[in-house]
Amino acid sequence: MVWRKIAGGVVALALCLPLLVHAAGKPDGKLFGVRLGAQIANLITDAHWGPYPDISGPGGVLSVDFSHGFTDNFYLHTALGLDFRAYYTHVEMGIACDGDCGGAWDGDEIYSYLYLEVPVMAQWRTSVLFFEAGPVVDVMLLSDKEYVIPERYRGQSDGCYDDKRFGAGVVAGVGHVFDFGLSIDARVLFQFTDVVDGGKKCLTSHSEEVEMRFDPETEETTTRVLWESDEYMGGSYYKLLKYQIGIGYWF
Repeated sequence: MVWRKIAGGVVALALCLPLLVHAAGKPDGKLFGVRLGAQIANLITDAHWGPYPDISGPGGVLSVDFSHGFTDNFYLHTALGLDFRAYYTHVEMGIACDGDCGGAWDGDEIYSYLYLEVPVMAQWRTSVLFFEAGPVVDVMLLSDKEYVIPERYRGQSDGCYDDKRFGAGVVAGVGHVFDFGLSIDARVLFQFTDVVDGGKKCLTSHSEEVEMRFDPETEETTTRVLWESDEYMGGSYYKLLKYQIGIGYWF
C-alpha cells in the first residue's frame, strides 16, 4: 500500500543527508537541520467540483534543511522534503436496474500523493522571529487512488484529466529558532501551476429523472427516463493553497 511507498521515500531521503551536510553551512557552526510539518492542502478552483474527493485534505512534510548566512540577519534557507497529501470523502451510492447491473456501495474514497518538494527561501532573522519567502517546486513521486464506486458508475469527471507531475509556487513563513537548535514555524504555500493537466473541459454533470413501474401480473419492473440533461461543470484553474506548521532541529 501507499504507506510502504512512503517508507521507501523516507529511506531515499535519508540517503541524501551526507550530500546536504557537505553543502550546508551556518555561521554558528550548525551544519543542517531536519523538519517535520503538518498541513492542510486546499484546492482553489472556479469549477463546481474539483479533481479530488474533497476540496481540502490533511498531509505532512518531512525535510532536511540547510542554510547559509551572509550576515547575522540574512540567510538563504533551502530544503529537500517529502510532501504527503491525502484527500478523502465518504461515499454512499445505490443503483437499481434490470439485468446484471446496479448495486450498493458504502465507503471512503481516498486519493494519496507523495511529492518531492524543494523550497528556496530568503530568510531575515531578528532576535525574536525569522521571516522567509521564496519559490518552491515539487515533483510527484507516487500516487494511489482507492475508489468505492465501480468504474462504469463513476462521474464523468474521472478520466477527464491527469495529475500534473510538476508544480511551482511561492512559500512564505514566520518562526523562531531557539539557542539550543529547536525551531518552530508556520508557512503558507500557493501553487500557481494547475494540479491537473489534460482535458479539463470534459467535466460534465449528468442529471435525469427516472420513473419505475412494477407489473404485478408479470412481476417485472420497467423504467422510463422522464428527462435528462448534461451540464458543463469544469473550471479554468485548479490551484493549491497549503497551510503548514512545523517543528525542526538544527544540528
